[in-house]
Order: sequence, then C-alpha cells, then structure tokens
Amino acid sequence: MLRNKKGFTLIELMVVIVIIGILAALAIPKFTSASDKAKWSEAPTVLASYENAQLARLSETNELGALTDLVFEPPTSSKWFTYDGTTTGTYSAAVKSGSIGGVEKDQGIQTVVDDASKITHSVLEGTDENAINKMIPNFLSAVEEGGEEG
Repeated sequence: MLRNKKGFTLIELMVVIVIIGILAALAIPKFTSASDKAKWSEAPTVLASYENAQLARLSETNELGALTDLVFEPPTSSKWFTYDGTTTGTYSAAVKSGSIGGVEKDQGIQTVVDDASKITHSVLEGTDENAINKMIPNFLSAVEEGGEEG
C-alpha cells in the first residue's frame, strides 16, 4: 500500500521554530540599539542649529543672544527630548521619558557657546558619558571654533 506523504513532520516544524527563535534573539538587541541611535541623532542636530544661530549673532552684533534674539526656531520638546535654552549661550537636550540607550529621564547633553566663539559640548549632570559616547560617538570630542579639540 502506498502512502501519499504531504506536509512536514513535527520534528521539521520544531527545527524551523528553533531557528527562527535564534534569529530573533540575535536581531532584537541589534534593532533596539539601532533605534536608540536613531533617536539620539536628533539632539546633536538641534544643538548644532543653535550653535550656528549663536555664531551668526555673535559675528553680527559681537554679543550672544537669548533664544528670542536668534534666527533659530527653538524647539522646547520633541517626541524624545526636552530642550532648554534659558541661560544665554547654553542649550541642552534631556531625555523626555524612560531611557534611551542607557541615558535616563532628565539626563542628556548640552552645548555652550562663549563670547570668543568657542563651542563646548558636555553631558548634563548625572549623565553617563560612556552611554553618550556609545549613542553619539563624536559629540563630546567635537572640534571647537579655532581648531581646538574639546
């Protein structure tokens, strides 16, 4: 008597499920890391816009300006960050809620522009520099105006 063998055996299905599980275990952490880096890419771009606006004002008037004096539409928040520029020459981005790449709520980065056109990047108090370096590797070692490293 001939049997018509159609379909997969239970063993074959279990092997496929195990392979899919292994692939998912490898892919999910990589996806999470890529997602965190994409979220962090927003903050340095906004801070660079602030720096450029301050440098433009400084070259025109020889003084730094408040946010309202700049040719810059300052965001106060986005989906991921809250921005603060209450101190003239300083603008910061802090994580809005939860954690992004090991940086917790209210932690983040800031940029300072001084009267000599020097730009300094730093982390906000309590922020893990290693986590920032992992998410935005060149932010803390950015070249300042005048060619100095900071």
